[in-house]
Amino acid sequence: MLSLGFHFCVQGAIGESWFDLLAGEPVSQTALLSDLRRVRVIYVGEKHTARSHHEVESELLSQLVAGEEPVSLFLEALESKDEPILSCFLAGDLSFDQLARQIDWSTKWSNYQDYRGLCLLAREKRVRIFGLDGPAPLFHWIARRGWKSLPSAEKTRLRLDHVRFDPDYQRLLRLFLPIHPGMGHAWLRQAAEAQEVRDDWMAQRIARAMSESRQKEGRALVVCGAGHLRFGLGLPEHVNWRLPIPRRILLLAPPPETRRKSDLFVAGSPGHSLSLPHSALEFVDRPLADYVWLPSNRSGPPQ
Repeated sequence: MLSLGFHFCVQGAIGESWFDLLAGEPVSQTALLSDLRRVRVIYVGEKHTARSHHEVESELLSQLVAGEEPVSLFLEALESKDEPILSCFLAGDLSFDQLARQIDWSTKWSNYQDYRGLCLLAREKRVRIFGLDGPAPLFHWIARRGWKSLPSAEKTRLRLDHVRFDPDYQRLLRLFLPIHPGMGHAWLRQAAEAQEVRDDWMAQRIARAMSESRQKEGRALVVCGAGHLRFGLGLPEHVNWRLPIPRRILLLAPPPETRRKSDLFVAGSPGHSLSLPHSALEFVDRPLADYVWLPSNRSGPPQ
């Protein structure tokens, strides 16, 4: 659920807008959609609890399904094991609340209600939903004991015997993961390993689904925390290792009410903030994303 936040202070920015990071200028919704229809995987990096982000995601899904190619929705907020019950929901046999109860969503994802609109829209538009996440106990084990502690037989059973760790991504994760009292460098290394194993788990789900015969001409909208996508590292890189298909990365900047004084923070860690100089990120020789959504800023920049 790693969601590294950021904000942009745009002089005079009032309305919501998309910004092309490669061109260095705003981009119209029409031009953005035209570009997105050229690729097969569209990653959207959200702050999970920002309601406006879910509205943007629903708008994107509505516009993408208006095209000729089939669209699938991949959600980090759901687990791959939830899909049999998801199928019943998509068929109209379960309400959203019944779906949530049967998968025990409230205990695994505290703001699951924020995904109601997106899930209902997917059902209305006949969009298949895939759960991306894996078993939390597995990732907690690795964070506590390290990747090497997981038995080889278990790695094989879970299809994790070919996980590749990206040195740049591991370095990036260690910059942002919070250090708690009593947790030193060993914990930081293990937590970064757990995060990349989680990215690999989700990447396998996307690559397998997009390789299915009925998905080969389709398009994927992948919704996850922004921290899984920054600089194209993490989830996009793991997907690309398995299935190198055209992609775009869209990041959603936090709305004003969720911003903190620091430019960078780790969501879900109350009271913990990070302030990094630009020089700390110079080793990442790639753009942050393809596009960034800037929320309306009627109250002005944060103080």
